[in-house]
Amino acid sequence: MLVAPARAGRPHDVAAAAPGGGAPACPFCPGNEGETPPETMAVRPEGGEANGGGWLVRAVPNKFPALAPDEGVHEVIVNTPRHVTRLAELTGEEAGRAVAAWAERVAAVARDPRGLRPFLFLNQGAAAGASLQHSHAQLVGLPFDPPRLVARERAFAAAPACPVCADIASAGVRLVAEGEGLVAWCPEVPPLSGTVRIAPARHVPDWESWLEPAALGRCLRDRMAEVERAFGESAANLWLHQRRPGSDGDFHWHVDAVPRLGTLAGLELGAGVIAATRSPAEVAARLREVALPA
Repeated sequence: MLVAPARAGRPHDVAAAAPGGGAPACPFCPGNEGETPPETMAVRPEGGEANGGGWLVRAVPNKFPALAPDEGVHEVIVNTPRHVTRLAELTGEEAGRAVAAWAERVAAVARDPRGLRPFLFLNQGAAAGASLQHSHAQLVGLPFDPPRLVARERAFAAAPACPVCADIASAGVRLVAEGEGLVAWCPEVPPLSGTVRIAPARHVPDWESWLEPAALGRCLRDRMAEVERAFGESAANLWLHQRRPGSDGDFHWHVDAVPRLGTLAGLELGAGVIAATRSPAEVAARLREVALPA
């Protein structure tokens, strides 16, 4: 449990974009760079000064962090200068550029001399926890190993074979899409109803071992768009699970795309028991029905 009173001060912007395509009050839009803390990285193909315009993707410390700077890291990675609210609205080039920036910042946090544990996630839509709607990911560098990631690593260590490879091999009707070295499927045991998992087709423990940002960006964008088409819900979370930095333990990196198709209530929050309202096979079949053209 993190006690993070600074989070209570977050602004909440649930309004649609302005008719001209921007949001004048949005701190993540170009021209409002002064509304954020100084950037930690940015991509400016045409050059330009730090904390100014001309960027295509930009990372900044979270102004309302879950961790104080002396405790760890909490960053925002703005996926595009365009004021769009959904990953599905990114172009293929934008999506690939965003994933490349995510990977760069994850690697930077992993090199932090404090031995922080990076955890990358994306909240899309107010129902999924996004307070500002301009498309962005978040990265925390935790000063401890988070329990759920520890549990997954222990499961890998105890399994006779890679659980991700095994789930891919047995996916069958749970398969959603594959190509460009990636597989998307509905895991047999999803964290929440409607989950789509994306992983390399071959066994790869972490992003530094193998990542094609353009391919993963397109895959994430397309799967999120298909979930919206299938279930009419754009609120969703993404998160990355990969091997602990510096570890030589077995793992297989994967990203979970989790639409918010229901509400977490007493059973889920109190007992930690998830009641999935749709079977993984049903979700996969529906996603294949609405699949975007390759």
